[in-house]
Amino acid sequence: MGRDILVLLSIEGPIGVGKTSLARIIVSELGFKGTYELSYKNPYLNDFYNDVERYSFPIQIEFLVNRFRQWRLIQNTDKDLVCDYFFYKDEIFAQMNIKGEDIRLYRRIYNQMLKHIKPPDYVVYLSASPEVLIERIEKRGRVYERSIKYEYLWNLHNHYEDYMNKYSLSPVLKIEVGNLDYVNKIEDRRYIILLIKNFIKAYE
Repeated sequence: MGRDILVLLSIEGPIGVGKTSLARIIVSELGFKGTYELSYKNPYLNDFYNDVERYSFPIQIEFLVNRFRQWRLIQNTDKDLVCDYFFYKDEIFAQMNIKGEDIRLYRRIYNQMLKHIKPPDYVVYLSASPEVLIERIEKRGRVYERSIKYEYLWNLHNHYEDYMNKYSLSPVLKIEVGNLDYVNKIEDRRYIILLIKNFIKAYE
């Protein structure tokens, strides 16, 4: 992109919004290196969506450890890098799902990890209605996501909106993507890439 300063760009948003697809497009269109969250490797996923209350703590700790390990490796990048999440998302899910003594223990662990984490340089926050999210989740057909309920996505959408409206550690570009298909429509792809390029340029 014609810069001397390296960029760590995070793509964020709720389940099914299109984070990984956009990250791969940025790799292809802008020459960034890509890093992707391996969420499907979490051994608690299948059980979690069937019994959120029971599995909320172990699934979140598993995610937290894996995100911490990966973020420590990528946060001092030697190339422009795009990641399809950011470390702080872990807190969004924890606040939503973990209760009682478990959330207090989680916060102790999380706050210790924060001492070794730096925020991304830029965040692109993708937003879409729960109706759009459920449609996209059903379309991609991941087995472990079949049990996700509409109410869960609605709650997640609200938690994301609240968290990202308050987040101030990095510049944030919010993009409503409910009516965009940047995977299959070239005009939508060009539009969103131009938004991101101008966003980064504005803070150089």
